[in-house]
Amino acid sequence: MKNLIIAKRYAKALFNLAEEDGKVEQYGQELNEFVRLLGELPELANAMQNPMYAEAARKAVFHSIVGKVGLSPILTSFINLLIEKKRLQNLAEIAEFYGRLIDAHANIARAQIRAATELKDEVVQDIAKTLEKMTGKHVVVEFQKDSSLIGGIVAKIGDVVFDGSVRRQLLTFKETMKRGALG
Repeated sequence: MKNLIIAKRYAKALFNLAEEDGKVEQYGQELNEFVRLLGELPELANAMQNPMYAEAARKAVFHSIVGKVGLSPILTSFINLLIEKKRLQNLAEIAEFYGRLIDAHANIARAQIRAATELKDEVVQDIAKTLEKMTGKHVVVEFQKDSSLIGGIVAKIGDVVFDGSVRRQLLTFKETMKRGALG
């Protein structure tokens, strides 16, 4: 929970700077690229995040790669701050929350749709249009096949779940039978 609070705080601060500069997307891309780089080079991540190394050494490692990575001055300062405050290990969560802020700014909702079988693109787009009408936002859909559903679909946007699966209907029917509410 504490890491999520930290990630939100730093992501909002960077987002506010990005809005002022008019570089919301650019900073997001740079942030994601740097997170990807640290993921691909765990030795680099360790050298920059490990508190056993002096702060000056961690910053020296970072500054040695800044030119090669091509970070903007704002993002360079931002990552420097994370190194100083020993928060660089939260960078992936910060980037994730920053992405959510970009989506909110652009009025985009991300939906996860699961179905028991593959759905045609037209069907997925129809579901997306329906969700757009319900949310008032542009919906970006991520589809996943889930054979445990038996049939129907489950759509999730943020914390809201629309469960139209056969499995849910059977569970509801079972609970109704247990209570003796039928008939």
